[in-house]
Amino acid sequence: MKIEDAYKEFITRLQLILAVIVITIVGYVISLFVDTTPLSLLSNFIVGLTLSYSLVASLAGYLYSPRFIDQIDKIREYFPQSTALGIILGFFFLLFSYLSTYIGFLSFFLDGLALAFDVLLTPLIFRGISFPKFMKEIKVGIKSDFTSFLILYVLALLSLLPLIDIIAIPLNAILSYLLLKEFYPFI
Repeated sequence: MKIEDAYKEFITRLQLILAVIVITIVGYVISLFVDTTPLSLLSNFIVGLTLSYSLVASLAGYLYSPRFIDQIDKIREYFPQSTALGIILGFFFLLFSYLSTYIGFLSFFLDGLALAFDVLLTPLIFRGISFPKFMKEIKVGIKSDFTSFLILYVLALLSLLPLIDIIAIPLNAILSYLLLKEFYPFI
């Protein structure tokens, strides 16, 4: 199962969490500030961007170099793609927060599902796969190892919780890469 491999890789690269800690703190501080203004709808997008940048930093640390400065450089290199994924994720967070008045706590599980798909898309950014092709490629990743996708989904849910996200995000990024790599050797 891929989760065991992802866990072993994560343990050997614990320094991946430094970038996630910094990005998460900055994102949540900005989100709290924006949440107290009339622009509170933007906090969903800020959280989406924070999670997306954290995923890119974690994956960059895993694939290239676990040094903090190298991870930040990769965020800058893939800024348009990771920003697009973060904005889309933020849109889903906004939509599900609006729907939460109708569906209650289920919106948390929908947020986790949106994040799980974002996690699956993140490794594809590093290999230049076009955005329209992303959606087609997700199906293959899910079908390849459904148990790992369920674990990825649970980790996505945990990534929505403060403090736990520091460990869940890098582990999730590594798992998604290993899950897709099995069926796409070019990744």
